[in-house]
Amino acid sequence: MKYTLFLAHDPANQPEYGSDTFKAYMMAYGTFGEEATKAGVFVAGEPVDSVDTATTLRKEGDEIKYHDGPFAELKEQIGGWYLLECENLEEALKWAEKVPLVAWGYGAVEVRPVPDVAHLLEG
Repeated sequence: MKYTLFLAHDPANQPEYGSDTFKAYMMAYGTFGEEATKAGVFVAGEPVDSVDTATTLRKEGDEIKYHDGPFAELKEQIGGWYLLECENLEEALKWAEKVPLVAWGYGAVEVRPVPDVAHLLEG
């Protein structure tokens, strides 16, 4: 089963960009990716840019409106995601514990199963 891991962090609570801690932290993401790939669970993953680059679309009446910024005002923001193929939720949670964001204490990882929507397209 596939699981999406959403990585959420507070930009004010992270190592200073360019510092030795920051460099080690970023290297830990590379290590995580290598381990997940070797284990055969890594499907995909990418960082995303900061919320100040976001555009949100909403239907308002009969029109689609574009808004600068995220869909909600939050302290934490999504910083990236991973898509993993795991046997079950327990395995996905074990991998989520290894994501540097959690392992280093800089944020949270939300784990959600990817639903099998193929049956919705049938019939």
